[in-house]
This record gives sequence, C-alpha cells and structure tokens, in this order.
Amino acid sequence: MKKLKWEYAPLFFLQLLTNAATVGAAILLNALIDAAETSIISKNAGQLRNVLIVSVLYAVCTGLLIYLSGRCKACFIRKSLLQMRNALANGTLQTGIAEYEKTGSASYVTAFHQNFSVIEEKVLQNSISLLDSVISIVFAVLVLIWMNPVIAVISIAAMAIPSFLPRLFTKALGKATETVMESTTAYNEKVGDLLNGFEVIKTYNAAGEMLPQFWAGAKRLESSRERLSSLMAKLYGLTTFASIAVQFSVMGLAGFFAVKGYITIGSIVAVTQLTGQVISPAFALSAKIGELKSTKPVLEALRRFSNPELPQKSVARPLKDRISLRNITFRYGDRVILNNVSADFEKGKKYAVIGKSGSGKSTLLKLLAGYYPPLEGDICVDENAALPDNIAMIHQNTFLFKDSVRNNLTMWKPYTEQEIMEAAGKAGLTEFIAGLPQGLDTMVEENGSNFSGGECQRISIARALLSGKDVLLMDEATSALDEQTANAVERSILALDGVTCISVTHRLAPEARKRYAAVFAMDAGQMFEEG
Repeated sequence: MKKLKWEYAPLFFLQLLTNAATVGAAILLNALIDAAETSIISKNAGQLRNVLIVSVLYAVCTGLLIYLSGRCKACFIRKSLLQMRNALANGTLQTGIAEYEKTGSASYVTAFHQNFSVIEEKVLQNSISLLDSVISIVFAVLVLIWMNPVIAVISIAAMAIPSFLPRLFTKALGKATETVMESTTAYNEKVGDLLNGFEVIKTYNAAGEMLPQFWAGAKRLESSRERLSSLMAKLYGLTTFASIAVQFSVMGLAGFFAVKGYITIGSIVAVTQLTGQVISPAFALSAKIGELKSTKPVLEALRRFSNPELPQKSVARPLKDRISLRNITFRYGDRVILNNVSADFEKGKKYAVIGKSGSGKSTLLKLLAGYYPPLEGDICVDENAALPDNIAMIHQNTFLFKDSVRNNLTMWKPYTEQEIMEAAGKAGLTEFIAGLPQGLDTMVEENGSNFSGGECQRISIARALLSGKDVLLMDEATSALDEQTANAVERSILALDGVTCISVTHRLAPEARKRYAAVFAMDAGQMFEEG
C-alpha cells in the first residue's frame, strides 16, 4: 500500500469537503427554518427565497462532491486490489515447489478469490468508512460546540459508549473469520476433486458417493459463514439500539432547551441532525472496527503468501563433465524414499532409470531438478556441490495453458518460426501442427482438452527441447504416446548432441537399452546400474 499513499491524499481531501458540506447542510437547514418562521411573521418571503436559492446551489455542489468522492474511492480500491493481487501472484511464483505442495493449491485458490472479497468489503471499504466517520464526527462536534456547548458535551460523552462494544465481539469475530477461511479451503478442495476427477467419477458411477462429500464441505462452509454473519448482526443490532437510544435522548434535551427559549425551532432540527452525524457514525465506527479486527487472519494469509519465506537457493553451475549423486538419502515424513543412493551421469550421455512404482524414480528427478534438497548426501556438478544450471523437467502429467500452441511451446518467450518448428519436428509434432486450423496460432482449450493425451505430451516435450536446456529430466514423458511415436520421440532425444538426458521409464524395449550409456534400476530406495 506504500505506493498508494499519494492516491489517499485526494481521497482524504474529497472526504473532508464532502463531510464539511454534509455538516454545513445542518446550518443551512437551521437558517431555512428560521427564515420560514420570520417570513410567516413578517408576511415577506424575500429572505426565504434567498435562502432557498443558496440551498439549491449548495445541494448541487454537495452532490458533485459526493460523485467525485465516490469516483475517487472506486479508483483507490481498484488500484489497492490490483497492487495486492500482483503482490500475491508474485509471492506465489517465488514460493518453492516443496512449500507450495505442502500448503496445497486450495489454500491459494481461497487467497486469490474468497479472501479478496473480504479485503474489498471489510478492509478497504471499512477503512474509507472509518475515515468518513471520523471526519464527520469532528466537523459535527465543532458546529455543535458553536451552536450549543452543552448538547455538544453530551454528544461527545455518548460517543464513549461504542468504544466498549467491539471488545465484546473481537475474539469471536476473529475465530469465526478463521473458520470461514478454513472451511472455504476445504470446500475448494472438494470442488477440485469433483471437477478434476469428473471423468473418474463418471466412469465408476461414483456420483452418489461423491455428492455427500461435496454436500458436507458446502454445509460446513455455509454454516461458518452464517455464524460470522450472525455475530456481525448481533454487533450491528447492539450498536444501532444504543445509537437510536442516545440520539432520542439528545433530541429530547434539545426540545427541552427550545421550550426554555435557549434555542430556536430551527436549531432543534439542526442539533438533531448534527447529533445524528456524531452519534450514528460513532456507533457505526465501533462495528466497523470490530469487522476490521476480524479480518486479521485474512490479512495474515495475504501477507504470508505475498511475502513467502524464500527457499534456500540451490547453488547452480554450468555442467562441463558430470553430475554426481553421493550417498543421497531422502524421506517423506518417516518413509524412506531414497537410501544412500550414488551414481554418475556424464555430460551429453543418455541414461534410463527403471523400477517399480514407488521405488523412488520420480523423487530422484525432483531432487536433481532442485524441487527438494536431499536430507543427506550431495548432488555435485563437476565435483562441486551444486545443481546443473540449465535444466528442464518433462513431467508425466502434462499441463497446457489456455493459449495458443505457439505460446505453449515458447512460454511467451521470443523464438523464431524456424526454431519452433525444429523443436516441434524433434518431438514428432510437424504433421500435427500442419493439420491444425490456424497452425501454431490454434488455441488450446482448458488443459489441452481439444487434443489427445499423446499430442499434449509431445507439446510438453517440444517445449523443453525449444528452451535449449542441456539437461533433460524425463518422468515417463512418452507414457501417453503410442509405441511408434514414443520410439520416434525417444530416438530424437537420444540423438540430441551435447544434451544430457535422464529418463525415468516403465517400458524399455531390449533394442532400446543399447542406445543408453547406462540403465539404472531402482528398488526400495536403492539404485544400481544394470549390466
């Protein structure tokens, strides 16, 4: 918000003028009623006409000020939200993969969507309302002191009552807001399961089993939101009751003063309006402060995600000779995934890693890619403890962006048409691209739904090849391809000069083994080179 300080100045100035105009209306109303009373007695409407003309012009100016203030508020909120959204996106992209997976995507979905609704409504809107209330109270009190110091003192004393009300609700509101955040995250997880697992659910006719789980998550979310709304209703109900009671008391006192001749009839109306502009904002102030305090968990989550604890940056070095694993051990919790693994991978050579599911193959690639640090042992580049600095990982599960084929290949970086088509050719995409209605500019539907699994897989392979990385880590990268295409892509990768490739695969034909410099087998966290 630091960059928006200059935006706050015109907003403050307009709020100042708007509230001054609103308070000034009470003085004008006093003059109007007194002028009407004088005109009735004197049978001369001249003074009343003049006050009416001033009142109309005053109303026009006040309306214009309110319009400008509203525009300024909207602009301030827009820029504030944009800045916070950008900070959240930037912080998320700086988060390490291990921390992101630990937190879970549902928590980030909640932060990007639900939390911003809370921030707009209960933080930004309330902050502006707080400013508005404070200015209104100050101006109204000053005018009340000028008109009748006794009523002004009573009104100021009445303002002290609301300061005790938020304390009754602050803790409960904070807890309720935190519960809403947690239930929203759990609900988003169920929505993700329902949508991402739609095909599986339909295939196994599990809609009847999935629906109760979704219903439970939705019920918990709506119940937590209802509890928060109920607490806010109690707070607003209590403050409204106190506000009206105090305001009526002050009005009764003003009437008593009028009977005694201390103030005019016009002053009664003006005092009533002014006390309303002191007491009502003061009571609304207490409720809004309570709301603002309740958003602490939301703001804390935004701060944490926008300013993540950056992962310890792994040292990276250009690969000149070899990558070495030295006694690598890694665990997920208490479960040992890799146990004292050692191996060498020479630059420019191709290696296959085979083994049963769960034997640690994919974890090995993630360690080489720097997703997680090993718990014990070292990964070395040319005898130095470091990771290769020019590395690409091709995953088994391909993700494509809802964008053109070109941008999915280039990742929005500038490549020539020739460079793109060369990489596409190596991944077996030439005929596929030629058959697309707009070629490289054909749009990819959500996560590649308009392409086959094999076509999506080849796009991801071409993406890695185009990036010019000299170390390729392939995690079952050809699993979705038919045998003929998989063999063709494999031959292209094996033929890449100067590129080191470590390929995890579940299928390795006897004739393919001789193309690799070595084949490593993994079993129960152990790794050994096959003869």
